Amino acid sequence: MTDHYDALETRDPAAREAALFARLPEVLRKAMAAPAYANLLRGTDPASITSREALAGLPVLRKSELPALHKAAPPFGGFVADKPGSFARLFTSPGPIFEPEGRQADPWRGARALFAAGFREGDVVLNTFSYHLTPGG
Repeated sequence: MTDHYDALETRDPAAREAALFARLPEVLRKAMAAPAYANLLRGTDPASITSREALAGLPVLRKSELPALHKAAPPFGGFVADKPGSFARLFTSPGPIFEPEGRQADPWRGARALFAAGFREGDVVLNTFSYHLTPGG
């Protein structure tokens, strides 16, 4: 297969990394709008996270920690800034871990992977995952 989802697929790796790190401070600022991320990242200046070394210095949140955090601060453990009811869908993973889906197009960013797998507009897909698309992706 020689076609690509978009021009981002064929960027020079250094350009791709630079673009990703240029976006990362804003992603961190948005995450820190949620109380649990603000607490986890307390003392972090998002503008300073612009390299692999800086990224490696951020604290790690393990999935195994999420069920207790969700139980202590329902429904999302403080990891979501938006109000319950403002999402397109709400998924429950084992734990339970609750994961809201936004209303934007391709909220799980699976389109690129599906395109790479050969799916094209107009194809009919039978989804046989026995769980939702986050772990499926």
